[in-house]
Amino acid sequence: MKFIITPELFNNLAITLFDFRWRILIWGICSFILSFVLQQQLHSKAPLSLLFITLFLLFLALQSLVISAFIFFFHRLPSNINQNNSLHRFYRIIEWCEALLFALLLPLPLLLFIYALWVI
Repeated sequence: MKFIITPELFNNLAITLFDFRWRILIWGICSFILSFVLQQQLHSKAPLSLLFITLFLLFLALQSLVISAFIFFFHRLPSNINQNNSLHRFYRIIEWCEALLFALLLPLPLLLFIYALWVI
């Protein structure tokens, strides 16, 4: 049985994005801080555009943090390094669990952003 989402696919994507890992993490942290500052400015009579900007910055922060975590988790697969058969099997199970977790986490901030816009 052939799977579309595999730890090797995520490893290749993480290696491709590895040079940008710190920039993405810094963008996420800065966006999160800026969205927090803008949330403090929101009142009942705040313009709708300020609300959209705040939501977008929060989405950008969450997405950046998820992508940077993805890069840090998958830039090197422990099963490729380890030669012990029992540890190799253990690491493969962990890598598959991480792959399934990130298959759910990667699109989640975008879906939450779309839902937030739909509710407003």
